Amino acid sequence: MNVIENYVKFLADLVWGDWLLFTLIGVGLYFTIITRGIQIRKFRFAINESLIKPFKKDNKINGVGTLTPFQSFTTALASCVGNGNIVGVATALVYGGPGALFWMWVAAFVGMATKYAEILLGMVYRVKGDDGIYVGGPMYYIEKGLKIKWLAKVFSVLLIIQICGGNLIQSNAVAGVFEDIFHLPKISAAFFLSFAVGLVIIGGIKKLGAFAEKLVPFMSILYIIGGLIVILINISIIPQTIILIFKSAFSVKAGVAGAIGYTIKQALRYGVTRGLYSNEAGEGSAPVLHSSAITDHPVRQALFGITEVFIDTGIICTITGFTVLTSGISLLDSPPGTLTSLAFSTVHPFMQYFVGIAMILFAFTSIPAQWYFGQVGLTHLVGANKTQWFKYFFVCFTFFGSLISFKLVWYLQDFILGILIIPNLIAILLLSKVVTEYTNDFFKPEIERKYNFK
Repeated sequence: MNVIENYVKFLADLVWGDWLLFTLIGVGLYFTIITRGIQIRKFRFAINESLIKPFKKDNKINGVGTLTPFQSFTTALASCVGNGNIVGVATALVYGGPGALFWMWVAAFVGMATKYAEILLGMVYRVKGDDGIYVGGPMYYIEKGLKIKWLAKVFSVLLIIQICGGNLIQSNAVAGVFEDIFHLPKISAAFFLSFAVGLVIIGGIKKLGAFAEKLVPFMSILYIIGGLIVILINISIIPQTIILIFKSAFSVKAGVAGAIGYTIKQALRYGVTRGLYSNEAGEGSAPVLHSSAITDHPVRQALFGITEVFIDTGIICTITGFTVLTSGISLLDSPPGTLTSLAFSTVHPFMQYFVGIAMILFAFTSIPAQWYFGQVGLTHLVGANKTQWFKYFFVCFTFFGSLISFKLVWYLQDFILGILIIPNLIAILLLSKVVTEYTNDFFKPEIERKYNFK
């Protein structure tokens, strides 16, 4: 590890100390309590709204907005379901041990309530821009809800930096696929991905929504099927894998749980951070995309966030984790960037190409969605008419991300992400009364009937 990597790792570890890990979980518990377990008691309704209702012939979309609720949902899911689900989970397992998967689940469960609160506030305080596009997010509820304009601007700047870092991670992962799986030079990945991403984002949010609506369900189902095949082939060791996960999650000292070699601190640190990077609960990015949705009530769209975290971490990250842990591949001797593909290849050599294609598709949807986060952040700072150059600048990050160090990319992202979420957590806590008011309003018996709640 060179000097720069060492320094950035030090900063990332400083930000992601115990205080921030427990703050994230604590905030999620707080919103779980004040919404009376919204992710449990309204889980069925959330699934119906997000995954069933959009495909009904008589589905009517009422309200105002730019994208359909399902387009906003799949675009936000495109940002979540990326290489954080593959490489991110792998890095969590390598550096945090099998127990990191348990802490991912914990962070995801409470994160459902956090994400619900974020999206709700994004919908409440969203605005219609000069170009007719509805925009929202933490910068808007900080400015309009808390009346702290300078903090809103700080968040916008941090968001722009963070999504550029996310771009680096996604493009870096694709470059690794080109080099390690398809045996092509990284420069070929840089040109291919930059061109492909540019084609999508040049059309703006409406083209991005239509693109995500078609590709995200397909790629998610494809990866889930492939992962389940590997897990079913190794199903006989599922029970001992589950035991290993729980033992490692609560191991006080390295080596206590047999040959695990990881501590609870490592498992917690990497489980929560990689889980957050993947499902984005607490980060504040999801409200940016959901705020564009056409809806008749903020709560209706906010419930999509519960489904989002469930699909991202509860299903896809879990499948990656079990695929790796049941494959027999050593966590200590395998590079994180290729760990998942190695696990798939234990079933058949062809399966590594399956993972490679999945990683390319995941990045291809995630990067354009992250561009939109930065676009909205920049719009908040300078106005929509002065942001056209940003898409070209963003494509440059796609190009250079394919060529830089793997470890440095993740350390940079950890540091920036940790700084970004602090103002967002402060904002949603201070505006929690708004969350409870809108939640209670929507789920009154007479309101439930009005909004066709079942």
